[in-house]
Amino acid sequence: MLVFRIMKNKIIIGCLCISLFFSCEKSFEDHNFNPNAVTTEEIIPADLLIKGTMLANISINLSHLQRISGMWSGQYRGEIANYLNLYNYSITASESNSAWQYLYNGILKQNREIAKYYDVNGLDAEGRLIIAISKMIEANAVGTATAIWGDIPYSDIDPNDVYHDPKFDKQTDVYAALQNLLDDAITMFQDTSTLSAGLDEDIHFGGDKAKWIEVAYTLKARYYLQTKQYSLAYQNALLGISAPDNSMKFFPTTTFGTENLLYRFGAGGNQGFMSVNNTFCRNLIAIASTNPNTRRNSKTNEVARRNYLNIDSASGFNSSIRINGERTPMNLVTYQENLLILAETGARTISSSQGLIHLNEVRAFHLTSESFNRAGTRVYNPYVLADFAPGGIDNQDNIPQDRALLREIIEERYVTGFGTFMPWNDLRRLRATDSDLMVPVPFNNNNISIYPQRFIPAQSEYNSNPNAPQGLTIFDPTEINQ
Repeated sequence: MLVFRIMKNKIIIGCLCISLFFSCEKSFEDHNFNPNAVTTEEIIPADLLIKGTMLANISINLSHLQRISGMWSGQYRGEIANYLNLYNYSITASESNSAWQYLYNGILKQNREIAKYYDVNGLDAEGRLIIAISKMIEANAVGTATAIWGDIPYSDIDPNDVYHDPKFDKQTDVYAALQNLLDDAITMFQDTSTLSAGLDEDIHFGGDKAKWIEVAYTLKARYYLQTKQYSLAYQNALLGISAPDNSMKFFPTTTFGTENLLYRFGAGGNQGFMSVNNTFCRNLIAIASTNPNTRRNSKTNEVARRNYLNIDSASGFNSSIRINGERTPMNLVTYQENLLILAETGARTISSSQGLIHLNEVRAFHLTSESFNRAGTRVYNPYVLADFAPGGIDNQDNIPQDRALLREIIEERYVTGFGTFMPWNDLRRLRATDSDLMVPVPFNNNNISIYPQRFIPAQSEYNSNPNAPQGLTIFDPTEINQ
């Protein structure tokens, strides 16, 4: 039975999230919710809940499980304690407990409470905006959840029946439902009766409907890409995030517990647990052209990027010039991701020339401080198709030019997606159908021959729901990656 069963009263996790976000106790991402700590028989105003759902979504996308996926995709290295075990693929279902609870208690439960509030009190202009944003947060969180866990409970969940044992939906059915959910959100945002701005509780865009619509289309494109519906991904990305300022990010503060989550992880007693030392990604952006794994070429020099993608020190107090700086924004759904979806799917479905246009747009973006704010040499001169001819860039094995271009695009996604699930999602997406395009990340030990393909659903779910799938291992591909 789902985690909702522990809620014998109307548990308002969102309110607890908000209080945590502004408290000095600990980072909100690592808080273990006491489900009986905040209870009420009242209907809670929706504006008190929406911020909590956003914080839960940040934790799902940017904290513990993302760090594990980064270790499994050559971006981080587990050095000591549990992180060394996780790095070597030794993991149990209990590692999923917190993220599972954020999803079902911190978002889906609270979204049903938000809807209930407006069912009782009527739906005004602000309410329409909050409902639309809640759909977006749900789509982001559930999309990440099905990508990393595969089949999950979704259509059958019932927060009002604490004794219900929901079925696990097929992964493809969840993706289809999310496309409908995003369409619903877009329709609500486009309605002139929906408040257009001025929502202080919206920590991402302050209620700016136009920005939310662009994020919705980029999420639609992301999910079509993950399900290999490449034409649909391109069509939706054309309507996606059109400028860096429209990216959906988590903007940390210097208040204790609300900093950049990588910074808080290192500064919160975990210094030395994880590094980027001698990782595949680190070598890929190596400064020396003699490094056999470097992607440096006559048109590319990534000293500044290498300086930015460095988490080896907990230093970075009040900093935003390295990826684990205390105040460095963290990516959720971004302009550069949208451009890279256009690049890959344009190259696949229209022409190599079209894909190259979008790849060069990404390279031009990397010349700006909006991409990464760190000193050092940065050269990203525009590519031409001839660069990818046999013997050229990403083509030492003389594959067709269009495939070499796709390799470069996937490689750019790998580096650009540092700190998100994008690199691991791509490794799994390409394994069965496009292994020649995969970034050749080495295995962390010699005892396996397949990359981890999923996380196992939460142990708390196995303890209570007889419908939870039995016998899964992290090496079993999810439905979309068979």
